[in-house]
Amino acid sequence: MNSPILKVAKFEVVRQLKKPSFWASILLMPLLIGFIYFISFTFGSEEVNTNPTIDENTTLAITDDAGILAANTPYVINGNKEYGIEHVKSGEFDLYFYIPSDFVESKKAEFYHVSEGLDLFNFDANILKGILAQNAAARVDAVDVISLTGNFEIVDNKLTINGEDENALGKAVIPISILVVFFMFITLFGNRFLMATVEEKENRVSEMILTAVTAKHLIIGKIIAMMTLGAVQVVTFVVPVLALVFLNRDNQFISMILDSIVIDPVAITMNIILFIAAVLFFAGTCTFVGSLVSTARDASSFIGPAIIAIVFPLYFMQLFFASEPNAIVYFLTYFPLSAPIALMMRSGFGTLGGVEFTIGLIEVSIMAAIMIRLAIKTFQKNAINFETVKLRLRLHKK
Repeated sequence: MNSPILKVAKFEVVRQLKKPSFWASILLMPLLIGFIYFISFTFGSEEVNTNPTIDENTTLAITDDAGILAANTPYVINGNKEYGIEHVKSGEFDLYFYIPSDFVESKKAEFYHVSEGLDLFNFDANILKGILAQNAAARVDAVDVISLTGNFEIVDNKLTINGEDENALGKAVIPISILVVFFMFITLFGNRFLMATVEEKENRVSEMILTAVTAKHLIIGKIIAMMTLGAVQVVTFVVPVLALVFLNRDNQFISMILDSIVIDPVAITMNIILFIAAVLFFAGTCTFVGSLVSTARDASSFIGPAIIAIVFPLYFMQLFFASEPNAIVYFLTYFPLSAPIALMMRSGFGTLGGVEFTIGLIEVSIMAAIMIRLAIKTFQKNAINFETVKLRLRLHKK
């Protein structure tokens, strides 16, 4: 820890971690997610059941004027509709269903019961659906039941033009996840990158700091510190999400995605390197803008266009789905500000070759080095040479 860069980074990280406001800001989103999940799990765990769910204390009656139920079906009575309604009113029947003679044409049945209060969450009408489904299943073969209910699985095997197995979804999960993490860095921690240098300049502390360390050590140390704090914030957000995915791993949609994930060490390594280069480029850009201006208000107005340019590929996401990229996609891939997200999107959607990925990675890395270098030079100049220009008007007598 003798390096001036590491000393600056340690000082910034410890200073931020000691602030209650820092932890309040990064824990707010995970706590909100946990609260929403708790509410949905507590009050939304009950599912509508289309099978008969009556107990021994429930009296059920059915009038089948359509004649679709078997003769030995329980609950079927000989009484007509008026008979059933009167017994519901008298309390002899708790639930009464009437199947009219034109049921096949109208596709409607009637349900009668005594309602209490608003009765917003009454699903007893689905009992008849379960009875009809069981009755129909008893009259057809097992294969017909599977075909009619759709209760079977289709294994989806996608092939490329060359006839090879293609798992596009599984290959896209990890690159797109890395893209999401990078987007979180921009939205959740972009302002901290911007304010890393503006605060010292605005408070006139930078001039004293530069007497102890060089501008290079200060800028690089601050960037490392901000990246570390950003990683802490992302981890506090990602861990609860992964926990929820684990808890709901039996969900059909989630299990399908988890089972399809393709682990390609080379692709994962390249995308992680691209992510690091993209974060350095973004941090260098924000620090460079902060070194150019004198106040936080000025910095916010200047960094806006840069952030818009960085996330610009998201506005053209539909174009990135195409198997053959067009001119706009190529432009966004190699334009310095939009290159990081464009490269991550194309990597996830499988439209980025190895050569293009390497060229884009080198471009982003070079731009990151250039922006950090510019930030160092600009900060060194403006931090020491920092004064307010005043306009003075003099009247000359003739």
